[in-house]
Amino acid sequence: VGDEVGYEIDFGHMESVGLISSPRYSEKMVGYMACSLLLREGDDLLRLIINSIKNDLISNQDNFMCLAMGSICTVGGREFAETLSGDVVKILLHPETKVFVRKKAALTLLRLFRKNQEACSPPEIADKVLALLDDSNLGALTCIVGLILGLLAYSTEGWDLGPQRAIGLLIRIVINKEYSNDYLYYGIPSPWLQIKLLRMITFFPPLHPVRDKLLIERLATVLQRILSTTEVTKNVNKNNATHGVLFEAIHVIIHQGKNTQLLGQAVGHLGRFISIREANIRYLGLETMARLSQQPDCADDVKRHNSTILFSLKDADVSIRRRALDLVYSMCDYTNCRETIAELLSYLANADYSLREELVLKIAILAERFADDYAWYVDVVLQLMKTAGAQVSEEIWYRVVQIITNEEALQKYATEVVFKALLDDARPPNNLVRMGAYLLGEFGHLVAHEGRMSAHEQFRALHAQWGTADMPTRALLLSTYVKLGHIYPDLETEIARVFASCRTTIDQEVQQRAVEYTALCVPSLHELKGTVLEMMPAFPERESAVLKRIKGRLAGSDETGHSRSDVVADRIAREDSAGVAHGAHGGAA
Repeated sequence: VGDEVGYEIDFGHMESVGLISSPRYSEKMVGYMACSLLLREGDDLLRLIINSIKNDLISNQDNFMCLAMGSICTVGGREFAETLSGDVVKILLHPETKVFVRKKAALTLLRLFRKNQEACSPPEIADKVLALLDDSNLGALTCIVGLILGLLAYSTEGWDLGPQRAIGLLIRIVINKEYSNDYLYYGIPSPWLQIKLLRMITFFPPLHPVRDKLLIERLATVLQRILSTTEVTKNVNKNNATHGVLFEAIHVIIHQGKNTQLLGQAVGHLGRFISIREANIRYLGLETMARLSQQPDCADDVKRHNSTILFSLKDADVSIRRRALDLVYSMCDYTNCRETIAELLSYLANADYSLREELVLKIAILAERFADDYAWYVDVVLQLMKTAGAQVSEEIWYRVVQIITNEEALQKYATEVVFKALLDDARPPNNLVRMGAYLLGEFGHLVAHEGRMSAHEQFRALHAQWGTADMPTRALLLSTYVKLGHIYPDLETEIARVFASCRTTIDQEVQQRAVEYTALCVPSLHELKGTVLEMMPAFPERESAVLKRIKGRLAGSDETGHSRSDVVADRIAREDSAGVAHGAHGGAA
């Protein structure tokens, strides 16, 4: 009952509830329809119709049972699941249930299970549900397999015969062609059922090569047939269906991971798909090939398509570019890392800004993971900083500093190239200035006797960036200055003037460092100053924060593009950065 412009209005909720109990089909149908439209899950009035629905479910009248199950699927919730799931299971498993009723029962049970898993008992009925796969009606089978997939998503306990049943049904459809023409879609027998059966297999561990030998052979026969009969046609609808089955079959091949012949054929198919014009197929081809590239037996086959994959980085569709980047990242190894990173660095210069941060992270990870020479790794990161600038995250230069600090043979070379990079760039990015400040503060003495790298040249190169540096960079520069002044007394006067000018700055961190370093430089604290400004020790070995961050991204993101793994990686990165920042000012602050 409601109120509209002063008039009382009754939408007939109670009358609708009453009609459900009517013995006449037409009245009952109107009652169910009205309740489905007027009521929502959780409404108190639904409690009034539960008994009526239960009576219809046990009435043995097909039309009444279908109306009841349709209503359950529309408005049913936890309370419905507790009261009615047992009756729906009986309808589903009863041998004399008609096909159209069994289809509704399977979908209704899935709805109830999703609403209240505790109220349903799938492990206890697993064998009986699997026995329903002997049905000859592909429509009923599609609904039953959909139910099984929904139950497997929560647990595979009790479903041990699932792979055997799924493979048997695939043999019937794909090999023995046991289907009616009613279920042919553009010449393909029930593609949606095939996709569900193939997906069902991937819920279980790979088949055992000895114990399940016969089953593996039968599955290989099915997969071979799917691979050999799939082709690209001009009919979009047929392509969608055949490729849907094909990609699911390739996922099964990857999941099993033992049949090198099928793996090779799958790479061949995907190689053709990533070079055709249709964007959707190209996208799926790149995505699936990225999974295939993780198989040891497929790595060389995937690399044969390297030129096509790299060309996809220039595609107009950003989603395809992203998938191509994932594939390039996954197929990189010791044999091709230098060529791959060179291509990615070339691509970075003109890459879309939405991809740049991820691209920079992946280049940094690949360079570190496959570096046979850390000098090359330093060169790559410097190139990243010059090309991407602000897109290079702090974790990257923190990691470079850790590696350089721990590799004594690398320290002189790294300090030289970073110093030269500061001179060559009129306005280097802040991260490059910070890395240069840290390295010159720690290892500048190693190059001070080289041509044009004296202490005065180092100070001038750094202080030339003062005007464009942000406040965190200026704070780090002050830490470097105090170290230079301690090592080279003839710089003390010039550095003292810089400290004096910063003692009244608006930034609290810069001001605090300037005041503390000025106080530390008095002659009476010379011995303490030497202790405070000692070189930083080697960093403890731990996994790169950059690697943790990229692992988080690859593990999966939510709708906003963030994941729990990203949060963990960011926390670790902050811990790493705290260690580097402490080393930069020698613990004086």
